[in-house]
Amino acid sequence: MNQIHAMRVFVRVADTESFRRAAQQLDVSNALVTRAIAMLEAHLRTRLINRTTRNLSLTEAGTRYLEGCRALLEELDHLESAVTHTEGEPSGTLRVVASSALSLLTLTPLIDGFRKLYPKVNVRLTLAERHVDLVEDGYDVGIVTAFMVSSTALVERPVGVNALVPVATPAFIAEHGMPAAPVDLQNMPSVGLPNDIRSSSWHFRHKLGSSEQVTLAPVYSVNSALMVRLASLRGMGFSILPEGIVANDIKDGTLVRLLPDYAIDGPEMKVSIVYPGRQYLPAKTRFFIDYALEKLTQEVNAAAAKPDDVFRQRPTFGPTQTLGATTQATATQH
Repeated sequence: MNQIHAMRVFVRVADTESFRRAAQQLDVSNALVTRAIAMLEAHLRTRLINRTTRNLSLTEAGTRYLEGCRALLEELDHLESAVTHTEGEPSGTLRVVASSALSLLTLTPLIDGFRKLYPKVNVRLTLAERHVDLVEDGYDVGIVTAFMVSSTALVERPVGVNALVPVATPAFIAEHGMPAAPVDLQNMPSVGLPNDIRSSSWHFRHKLGSSEQVTLAPVYSVNSALMVRLASLRGMGFSILPEGIVANDIKDGTLVRLLPDYAIDGPEMKVSIVYPGRQYLPAKTRFFIDYALEKLTQEVNAAAAKPDDVFRQRPTFGPTQTLGATTQATATQH
């Protein structure tokens, strides 16, 4: 193992705070990670990492060395990316995490279109309901709702709003009645996500400006929005779901939208592309970010005149936001 490779291993260990997670993300053995750190410490004749049975932390020397490693590796990655950009096409494995609340009819053509342009990139897509940490979990980029992001220093690129709507089957409505106001929902059986994923309180805003908050107690909860939809289709209860998931059901009458004069506010409505705030990104990541932004923005524009589409409104595109930091980041680095 050369020193550059060992430095990459060291940086990944520092980022994940774990030898095991670093090994998993780099797709190498735990023993190789241990040898890489030992090699660097022997070469430098100083300890870089304090290790216990439960956790690890950088020494003072390790912190200084980490800064230097990042600068050197970023410069090297920049050089390699420049060569790749001019003499070849992006390649490798791209790990993408996406909110399962997004329409699969949106995600599938997005990935398919990207791979047709860049067939040397293999995409590993993970659908998630819970909070994700891009760095710790080893993802290159995320297409997520706001409440899912727990990592710090991520660059955020807003793309739209994922509208939430309450729905039920016609048979359910015939049995329980059509609610006239949000408070009526509290007396009706509902299905939804568990409280550890999504709060049971919902904020409804009337088209005339008034607002109302209700708290629901689902008769059935499951950690998958797609399973919540199936439960609603079975008539187990009404549900509040992303419009993209139930748009076809509403269109064909299988599900009926409740309280059409109300909109639901919540952080899970905001959809963004997020990625680690590194100065230089691998070509595969940069190209995917640019492609996804273009395609999703086109979808937002196309939906602007369709109030029932998954993206209700287009947000004001200002400077790129950096999550967990007070400074604003620049756009995707090329």
